Amino acid sequence: MEWLQANYELTAFDTILVAATAFVAGLMRGFSGFGAALTIAPVLAVAVGPRAAIPAILFLMLATSAQLAPRAIRDVNWPTVVPLSVGGAIGILIGAWMLIVVDQELVKKSISVTVIFFAIVMLTGWRYRGSVGPLMSGFAGWLGGLISGVAAAGGPAVIIFLLAGPESAARNRAAIILYFIFTQAVALVVYWFGGLITLKTFWVALPMLPTIMLGTWIGEKMFGKASDELYRRIALIFLLAIGLSTFFA
Repeated sequence: MEWLQANYELTAFDTILVAATAFVAGLMRGFSGFGAALTIAPVLAVAVGPRAAIPAILFLMLATSAQLAPRAIRDVNWPTVVPLSVGGAIGILIGAWMLIVVDQELVKKSISVTVIFFAIVMLTGWRYRGSVGPLMSGFAGWLGGLISGVAAAGGPAVIIFLLAGPESAARNRAAIILYFIFTQAVALVVYWFGGLITLKTFWVALPMLPTIMLGTWIGEKMFGKASDELYRRIALIFLLAIGLSTFFA
């Protein structure tokens, strides 16, 4: 018990709070394929600080990605996901280098405004009806990766690109999940070499792991009962909420 007290930093209240937040985040992740990290981050960062929170969240996202991967692989359109993911990896590396010269808060505010605008436009029913080639997918992935590297907020850019296109809900959700698996793997390597992955990472993530995985399982079951239009509308509302919350945070 003394060893646990010396290594486990969360209070009982914080443990319950982050576990409950992780369950809600899991519902969003399981249903839409995204949204969990941005749901957990504000709560966990207050409890343990951003330096400990971000690697722990990455660990949780990788766990839920493994949970969601089998269905995503069945539904995926690889000609979209491969250039999207390769572009994302390149963008992350460039964005990480740009951290030293770019105002992160300005980037975050700009992305929030863009996400809010396109979410509202697409909630009216607008969609891009043309074809989506590898170059367009690669550029969207690169842009998302670049923003992730600079300001850790690149996910919405890729999600907007996918939801604006002509693909089905199942293919969009699969592309979102597999894109995040690829970029999360790149981030894991970067964090590892940067010394951000420690034993504390797993202790911080531990109380959230069962609840986020339960929420993800329930969310995935809910997705199976949703029509394409319902999925798109709920996903856009999630995005709008994320845009508003990050803008005013």
